[in-house]
Amino acid sequence: MSADFTLFVTTTSRRIFLYWLLLLAAALGVGAGAWLLLEREESRLSKRTESAEAARRAAVEARAALVAENVELLVGDVEAGLLDTLAEAPAENLDAVLNDWERTNPLVRTAFRAAASSGRLLRPAIGNRSEEARGFYRRFATRLSAQPPWRPVKLSYEEFSSSSRKKGDQNVETVQNARREVQALAKDRSSYASNSAQSGSASALSGQQEAKVKGRSLSEKAEVADFAVAERAVPAAKAASVAPVADRRGWLPLVADGRLHLLGWVWPQNASEVRGVEVELAALVSRLGGAMPVEVAAGEGYALRDDKGRVQHQAGVVAASAPTVRVPLAATLLPGWDVVAFLAVAPEESGTGSFFAVGASLAAVLLLAILTSGSLLLWQARRSEAEAAQKTSFVANVSHEFKTPLTTIRLYSELLEQGRVADAEKQGEYLRTIGRETQRLARLVNNALDFSRLEQGKKQFQRERCDLGAELGRLMDVHAPRVAESGMTLRGSLPEKPVMVTTDRDAVEQIVLNLVDNACKYASDGRELSVALVGRADGGAEVRVSDRGPGVPVSERERIFEKFHRVDQTLTAEKGGTGLGLSIARQLARGLGGELRCEARPGGGAVFVLTLP
Repeated sequence: MSADFTLFVTTTSRRIFLYWLLLLAAALGVGAGAWLLLEREESRLSKRTESAEAARRAAVEARAALVAENVELLVGDVEAGLLDTLAEAPAENLDAVLNDWERTNPLVRTAFRAAASSGRLLRPAIGNRSEEARGFYRRFATRLSAQPPWRPVKLSYEEFSSSSRKKGDQNVETVQNARREVQALAKDRSSYASNSAQSGSASALSGQQEAKVKGRSLSEKAEVADFAVAERAVPAAKAASVAPVADRRGWLPLVADGRLHLLGWVWPQNASEVRGVEVELAALVSRLGGAMPVEVAAGEGYALRDDKGRVQHQAGVVAASAPTVRVPLAATLLPGWDVVAFLAVAPEESGTGSFFAVGASLAAVLLLAILTSGSLLLWQARRSEAEAAQKTSFVANVSHEFKTPLTTIRLYSELLEQGRVADAEKQGEYLRTIGRETQRLARLVNNALDFSRLEQGKKQFQRERCDLGAELGRLMDVHAPRVAESGMTLRGSLPEKPVMVTTDRDAVEQIVLNLVDNACKYASDGRELSVALVGRADGGAEVRVSDRGPGVPVSERERIFEKFHRVDQTLTAEKGGTGLGLSIARQLARGLGGELRCEARPGGGAVFVLTLP
């Protein structure tokens, strides 16, 4: 019965394999559970991230809409204030009032008068040589006379009330301050008295007024005017408690010379002239920054862009990529302008995939560790079981090996003691047999002792300088009769010159004797055993023990040096042995700093090569 078959059929092997299966099932269960939990956690984190992202986007959209509404409120306040001031201007000496207004109010670029019926410009006159007047006349004279905005088929009117505007929860105070500033600036009447047009120039300008903006943020292009018209009616009352006036008023956004222009007009009741004003857009835009948020959250950015896509005001970080939200402003206020918002994805919100990857990796490592440790335990248990089986076989074989010489020694010694052998020749033969069996028993005991010392690491070597050829010659002379009794002829091939090495004589003798015993036991059919010694150039030596036996298969050439290994482990094997001879021989050779290996011999048989330093 082979060792592998014995391992698998034993109860212990079945029990160990069952334990490993249970451990494998538990590990797979843990892995499957961890995988499901990781998938659920990833799904939950993904949904939470999506919800948070949706909430952030909704908040950004709402805030962008609020910023757009605040900008519209500011522009509406400016327009309403300018038209209120224009409507309240006295008819007497109106040109002087308008001149003073242009000079003192930074929001006023050009004030004009036009015939209500034809739209013909009365102010600025054709002969006005100022650059602003000539530019205004060039841009708008033809348009106003061809289609006066105050004479459409239908006019849209709405009652204005600043209290009806929705106030945002954030930045309300900033927006309100900006609105109060522009309202005060737009409605400034310091240039004339309410009941007289002769009050002279305004000398009581408030500290909030600024010098008129001369520089233009938008350069005029010398090209044919390109007009884009959109009209709207503007509120006609200042507050709910004041009755609306009976005049007509409105605003006309125009694009001329590649720039946006805002024209406002008032047609007083029963008047033949229409009063108007062109807003200084640069001054208006500079005041729209009050509508932007003062503080923004991390990763957010807001910008006010003109009709060319240029950023006029911004809060937070404005990326170069496409905006997350775009809120266009009213076409009747600032056509083509918009408020855009940018939202950057926070790094920690984009890591759900990496969480699953890390978690799955950790679960896989845990599962692998459980399986690896279980496999190692199984391997160690099976190895221990195999060694236990080998030791059991070793004990049985050693007992059998010890019993054979002891039985022979006891039998022959009893015969001689009882005087039952009278023939002197037989007596001598019996005594020689007792001597040989005693040597055999001594070798068995030495092998057992050497094996124990080698296993415990307590083997001590007594190295000394010696002639290896002489030692091998003496050994062959002593054991030649024993080899001859096994039916083999011992031949030696030793050099004439001394081969000096530093080694342990007893260890070398033990190695060679084990190789000779192995040949006598398994290769006696070859009838030939030779021992050769060859010196090496490096100062070492090589001992070759060759036979003409059946040889050693390639698959067994390393296994034969394993402890307790025998091709046939049963007690009824044709050849006896403990399975320790070759194992002890190799361990002794390596302990001396050399090596022992097995090779095939040309012509059949095996060669055991011992190399010594």
